[in-house]
Amino acid sequence: MKSFMLLMLLLTVQELPAQTILIKNVNIVDTENGKLISSRHVLIRDGIISQVTKGEVILTIKPDTVVDGTGRYLMPGLWDMHTHIWNEATTFPLLIANGITGVRGMFEMMNNVNRWREDISKGKIAGPQLMVAGPIVDGPKPVWPGSVAVKDEADGKRAVDSLKNKLKVDFIKVYSLLSRQNYLAIAAESRRQNIPFAGHVPNEITVVEAAEAGQKSQEHLYGMIESASDSADHWFAYLQGTVKDSTMKKRSLRKEFLFRTYNENKLKRLLQQIKKTDTWICPTLTVNRGIATVDDTTLLNDPRIAYMGKFIKGMWDFRTDFRFKSWTPLDFEQSKKEFELKLSITKLVYDAGIPILAGTDFPNPHCYAGFGIHDELELLVKAGLSAAAALQTATINPAKYFNLAATEGSVALNKNANLVLLTKNPLQNISNTKTIEMVFVKGKLFTTAQLEEMKEGVKKMLGGVVQQTFNTGMYADHDD
Repeated sequence: MKSFMLLMLLLTVQELPAQTILIKNVNIVDTENGKLISSRHVLIRDGIISQVTKGEVILTIKPDTVVDGTGRYLMPGLWDMHTHIWNEATTFPLLIANGITGVRGMFEMMNNVNRWREDISKGKIAGPQLMVAGPIVDGPKPVWPGSVAVKDEADGKRAVDSLKNKLKVDFIKVYSLLSRQNYLAIAAESRRQNIPFAGHVPNEITVVEAAEAGQKSQEHLYGMIESASDSADHWFAYLQGTVKDSTMKKRSLRKEFLFRTYNENKLKRLLQQIKKTDTWICPTLTVNRGIATVDDTTLLNDPRIAYMGKFIKGMWDFRTDFRFKSWTPLDFEQSKKEFELKLSITKLVYDAGIPILAGTDFPNPHCYAGFGIHDELELLVKAGLSAAAALQTATINPAKYFNLAATEGSVALNKNANLVLLTKNPLQNISNTKTIEMVFVKGKLFTTAQLEEMKEGVKKMLGGVVQQTFNTGMYADHDD
């Protein structure tokens, strides 16, 4: 209980924020243009950036707080665009401490979300901006308990109506087991009700069909390899049940078929078709790598797991996870090959001019709440994006995706003061996003010491008297 009270104290320490903060002589990371703007003064008033000047700052009152930004780098707060949050007390501090001021929740309970939003707005807790889907919409036998099961077109339409008008979700999340017919009905109803839908490209749908149906974002690069197969017609006919193929019964045989028939040039052509739509891609390379390396038990020694708790360590054991416990050595080998292929596909998506979103999919294997967004940015650079382009996927791109660019995503006049102060330049090396000195959440300032205390508070909670429970049926994504 002491650990819990300590954490709550740390979260409310900035409940009465300074009204005016002046950051002097700081280098601004211009995420919109991918360049550095040197030696600027940034004035924050009532949570809003009220001045950005090169010369003298015009002040009508004395600032409550003055921060010397000399030799420092000011960037907008980061977004994690694929999250699953079930406990604010152990997740929000890790997000804020890692500079994450916004998240897109891909499967949360709306009663929790509503409570979190209210507590954040009242200053009771510090937390990110939340844009959420609520329950997943899946086929008649959903992968995860708590999903909305859709057995026919009428079910799909009712699901959209209920999620939008009763639960008040921000968007609809579609999932892998939706039939082609029911998916298209959900897409049509979402368009009619003017609510975005995003998520998995269902198994029976091609990536181009999903884009042309209006799916706002596609997660995990699902469907890319399948749609780019030279035998894609046969593959989708098999999945839709219109043809039979006994050679497809085993997972390893299906993967081998896709690797053998994958055509990069065909994918490039498909991506040009997707480019004509309003579809975004969220590769979630962090979870793709996590699944590819889930059989490497040495990764459970990562010191960051202390912030996740023993329950996570057990959950990340492939020998007990229902998704992986029956995998053979060949399955694991193919998973690693698939991850490498997805790295190259990510670069093809970027080169095609399709906007990319940074998302981690925590708490899936080796996806760390908060810390994972920095892993994702590093993986995007490994895939071939520049540091500037990678940074855009977690800043200005999410702002544009949510039509929030007028108030979020960059350090500019009249935008919300969701900011991160770094000691090193992230445009020079993307790993420098981890050199966090201060975080500003709607103008509330968190110092280095406070951020460290927040992380330590989580560690103490998870290692102490506060017990955590985790419902795998509610908050994880599925690989197969």
